[in-house]
Amino acid sequence: MSHDSSETETEPTGSRRVSEQVSRDGPAPYVPAGRSVAELTIKAVVTGLGLNVVLLTANMYLGMRSGMTISASIPAAVLSMGLFYGLRRVSVGGTILENNIVQTMTSAGEALAAGVIFTIAGVTFLDQQIDIAGTAAVAALGGFLGILFMIPMRRYLIVDKHEELPYPEGTACADVLEAGDRGAEGVKLISLGFVVSSLYMWLANGMAVFTTTIQTAFSAGETRGFAIGGDFTPALVGVGYIIGPRIAGYVFGGGLLAWMMLIPLLITGGFVPESAAGAPLMAQADAVWDQYIRYVGAGSMIVGGFYAILSMRETIVDALGTAVDELRSSAAAATDKRRRTQRDLSMKLVVIGAVLIGFSLVALPQVQVGLVGGFVAVVAAFLFVAVSAYLVGVVGSSSNPVSGMAVATVLIAALLLKSNGVTDPVVVLVTASIVAIAAAVAGDTSQDLKTGYLLGATPRKQQIAQGIGIALSALFAGWVLSFFHQAYGIGGETIPAPQAGMMALISEGVLTGTAQWGMILIGAVFAAVLILMNVPVLPFAVGIYLPITLATPIFLGGLLRGGIDSYTARNDDGDGTREEYTTYRGRIIAAGLITGEAVMGIVVGALYILEIGAPTGPPFPVGISGETRAILGVVAVVALLSFVTASILRNMPETADSAETAEP
Repeated sequence: MSHDSSETETEPTGSRRVSEQVSRDGPAPYVPAGRSVAELTIKAVVTGLGLNVVLLTANMYLGMRSGMTISASIPAAVLSMGLFYGLRRVSVGGTILENNIVQTMTSAGEALAAGVIFTIAGVTFLDQQIDIAGTAAVAALGGFLGILFMIPMRRYLIVDKHEELPYPEGTACADVLEAGDRGAEGVKLISLGFVVSSLYMWLANGMAVFTTTIQTAFSAGETRGFAIGGDFTPALVGVGYIIGPRIAGYVFGGGLLAWMMLIPLLITGGFVPESAAGAPLMAQADAVWDQYIRYVGAGSMIVGGFYAILSMRETIVDALGTAVDELRSSAAAATDKRRRTQRDLSMKLVVIGAVLIGFSLVALPQVQVGLVGGFVAVVAAFLFVAVSAYLVGVVGSSSNPVSGMAVATVLIAALLLKSNGVTDPVVVLVTASIVAIAAAVAGDTSQDLKTGYLLGATPRKQQIAQGIGIALSALFAGWVLSFFHQAYGIGGETIPAPQAGMMALISEGVLTGTAQWGMILIGAVFAAVLILMNVPVLPFAVGIYLPITLATPIFLGGLLRGGIDSYTARNDDGDGTREEYTTYRGRIIAAGLITGEAVMGIVVGALYILEIGAPTGPPFPVGISGETRAILGVVAVVALLSFVTASILRNMPETADSAETAEP
């Protein structure tokens, strides 16, 4: 995509970042502060709203299926560039800052989806129906809190901590947008991944040509209940590829601990729930995981969440100090007197908005968490917004442990509300939902603001765009959640919604006194050991909580990423050309795999609801036997991995070394 005249005069990305042109506010932005470039336009807003709904839906499906969501910023940026590239043919086009507004609005839907599915979806585990209006109200209030509380933290986290906090997705998104001439290639890549993933899942779930799930349970000597397996789908492999081998390895390590150590110990020791006592070994393992192991994961997440807050104490204090300073600032230092690239929404809006939201939490009939619940929600939201914004600066939005923060909030809220006579676990979930959504949105907002900081965007316009995106996402969130519940049943095999189930489990257990405090304590102690060993707690805890069938394909994707990165490093001449090439292509293809499976999940779900095809199982089965389907499933996984590898490495640029050493 070409830039307008004001943009083409700026220095190229590479030379800008290598050079030492650094102002008092950090590196010189791509679009200088003194230039006026089209930014928050009707065209950008309409495009952003359309993509917002699509990726909101896709991430809600993915999150309830795998327990993890993926940042939508880069796919949105690529799609936006492709669309604007097409519009340029009819003399419409778009600027780089308009593209930035599009990805900002689009990623708002992904962020809000994470908070909703990790908490509000938990009401289905408590035999409650999805309240569409209530979901919209909670989602909007939590989302606006996340945006508001990020305003006083922006300068500290994004500008002052520029070198310390890289914000990987935000920086990568800026690189993608700056490399506008790669827009057409990016659209082709994400479309290729989308088509392959959609076809893969249609053959598996629409026609039952092959099975994606391969698992087994076995005994070793007198020890029973070892379980291993995987649900090898494109989305899960894509998740693993994006988060990389390190984080994927921690998730898989938690899964191995649960399914190859703790569950066998409990089954052999006779701790099998009575309802599964005579069932096959795999069913016994599933029952033990559901009854005991999930509490171990919950305990680990609780300690991990509190440890994250403790690690962030200086950031939280600094953010509070920044807010006070801005409220006391003189007119000469007011927002409208600052340079364009440093203008935020006013601190008065932050204070008034937070007060109004707190009042709404108590007064709105669709919410009504009470005075204690409202106080807990607002205070915890501010704390976890700081935690979330800092953590995504280190590990990225895709690895943001929103669920761990929600667990800590559920525990605190349940204990406080119980002491005030509250007995309804739904009230606890709604309180935690506000916090989880605020934390998720804050993490996304901070990534988007990092992108804008590098590009030279106006923070205030990005914050307004984020608010518009949150408003639309909130309106659709309840409908989408209700759709998936009708189509598949939240908590079922297709969309187990692990975090939502855990939230419901903890909130109900604390209020009724039936919580597995012993298992929670085991998880907490294990987390403390990990902290002493300097091992990230939350990815490991997620692995303990997830079914092994989800952790394994995520690890497989991470291994694929590690293998390609290693191959690239061995064949690079040190200038980073090949590494940049494979990193870009890999992330975009993986995003296409995730989006394709999510969209096909919507299609198959719609067929169920409309009663088209077979009433149970795949809508149009072709009648292949189970054993043959399993063999074809292995073939399909190998073909999928081969496709991803070949697509990433295809037409890799030659390096100087490889050119010199190549055989004639």
